[in-house]
Amino acid sequence: MHTSGTRMITTTFVLLWACGCSSDNPAEPLNHEDVNEFDMLTPAYYGGDANDSFRHEINRFLDRAQMESYHHPLEDEDGHRPGFTVPTLGEFGAVKGPGGTAQHHPAVDLHVGDKETDVHVYAAHGGHITAVRDAPKYRHYLAVSKEVVDGNGQLLGKMVTLYAHVDLDLDEADALVMDGLEVSPGDLISKHLYAGTVGGPHLHFETRYYRLGDAGDETFYGSADPFSEENLTEPSAGQWSYGVWNPEVGYGFGHPSSHGLGG
Repeated sequence: MHTSGTRMITTTFVLLWACGCSSDNPAEPLNHEDVNEFDMLTPAYYGGDANDSFRHEINRFLDRAQMESYHHPLEDEDGHRPGFTVPTLGEFGAVKGPGGTAQHHPAVDLHVGDKETDVHVYAAHGGHITAVRDAPKYRHYLAVSKEVVDGNGQLLGKMVTLYAHVDLDLDEADALVMDGLEVSPGDLISKHLYAGTVGGPHLHFETRYYRLGDAGDETFYGSADPFSEENLTEPSAGQWSYGVWNPEVGYGFGHPSSHGLGG
């Protein structure tokens, strides 16, 4: 894995993100020899030959998916964002967890103000919303799913942004029920962060890339026992430094800067 490159680009991104720089410029197609320095992709991608069919399939998918430029998830319809910070352990790629169970954080954690919970969250892109309660990792979260197609309209897979540690009970009390709806970039999707989140209330903002037919859930990465035999990655068949990988789930996690945030 390209850990040093990951840390360098992550640091740059966090500084840009935290200072509130504009994300209005559309994301440009990226060179994937650079992309794999900061996105987290299936280990089969890194372990394979640069010209093999699987690597080509992922690059083709990323070329299309990462043309989607994100709306900042904290930016309202007037272009205003609240003050927020990204702590060290909330950075994309940060190592979290004790000893042999430590994993890399595949998202960015946005802490608003002084542990504020009345925080409005907006869709980063258009798509279909799924609301999930009682998720082991995240308690409540919203997911916005969007199909990824090539220039001829052929379906390549889907991308999903995940907005975790929101409080869907309080949203429902405010008559904001988003499950099953179609949204556009910048649409309001939540008004509340969960007060009881470990480390204080914050928005966990994550991008996932899925293969055709893959469902996926919050167990997309990681395991309580990452070194057990059944959790070895396939087809690369070995431990992955970013956490245990289920090859039937998806391609990987996208760094927000791949979609223009912080760029």
